[in-house]
Amino acid sequence: MTAVAAVVLAGCGEAVDTAKQTFPRSTVPAGQVDTGTSTGKPKTNDPAFSNEELRKLEPCALLSEDILASLGTPAENRVQDFGSCSNYMEDKDGKELNITLYVGETLNGATDADQNIGGLPAFESELDDGSACFVSAVTSTNPNIGIRVQVGGEGEELCAAGRTVLTGVVTMVRDDPPQRDDKRGSIAAVDPCGLLDTDQIKATVQAETEVSPYSLHWCNWVGDSINVGVWFRTGYDPKDDTVEPGAAVDLGSGVTAYQTPTEGAASCRLEWRHRSTGADGADEIIEVDFDNSQPPAGDNGCPGAIALAKVLIPALPKP
Repeated sequence: MTAVAAVVLAGCGEAVDTAKQTFPRSTVPAGQVDTGTSTGKPKTNDPAFSNEELRKLEPCALLSEDILASLGTPAENRVQDFGSCSNYMEDKDGKELNITLYVGETLNGATDADQNIGGLPAFESELDDGSACFVSAVTSTNPNIGIRVQVGGEGEELCAAGRTVLTGVVTMVRDDPPQRDDKRGSIAAVDPCGLLDTDQIKATVQAETEVSPYSLHWCNWVGDSINVGVWFRTGYDPKDDTVEPGAAVDLGSGVTAYQTPTEGAASCRLEWRHRSTGADGADEIIEVDFDNSQPPAGDNGCPGAIALAKVLIPALPKP
């Protein structure tokens, strides 16, 4: 599935500007601990939570021992991606408690923010069966970006646990933000939306597009018939993919990418390893996606993806 298609499936419509909304103070039912800020109106677009600053954060350092130990017995943190980290721990009753932190996610439902966590407008949602709760704080608007904590497990107070974790994380980001190690050539703190502009895309694929960020590490450019996506993530080198190996493509500049067209559509995914980290499954990967709903005969989308990748490569940090 391409990045652009994934956005559609996620139900990500046009973001609502929550800056136009008044966020009420948080209210807490009797018997629950108020882990949020109970005074003052919450505000977004605090410089401490700018997208640029959030990209610099080390997500697993935000899931600190102190924060997690207040809920039970932490396990070892597991890096999921540039902006996410998980801990599969036990609560105080010895029950399974799975916590995943997402930093810089696009937030659907931000207009429902009716809580105040650490001075940021926040909201939560729970699965119908009570098996998971999602607690989110809105850090910036237009589009709505924020920090989300997903909590699953066997316990009963999953949302309360999510509020506890998110409050600790927000406090740490504001007071003592843990920074990533500055690795030469890394794309971890790079804004993908800043590496291609609409003029370059038009000159390359002859289409008008508008920029549409999906997360801090994933950017889309959307046109009437042509959609482009650039995603910075971690994973295994695509050349070693044994499930869906793509055809090798020489992009020049010493870069070999692997292309995977979607059968029956002008849609192509192009992936390559930008930088090896030495950690298993944690190499820095770049993915370029190209979709054309009105392609010329015989076009599978890969020529467009390749052309765009060749424009992108000179703008990347050198590994």
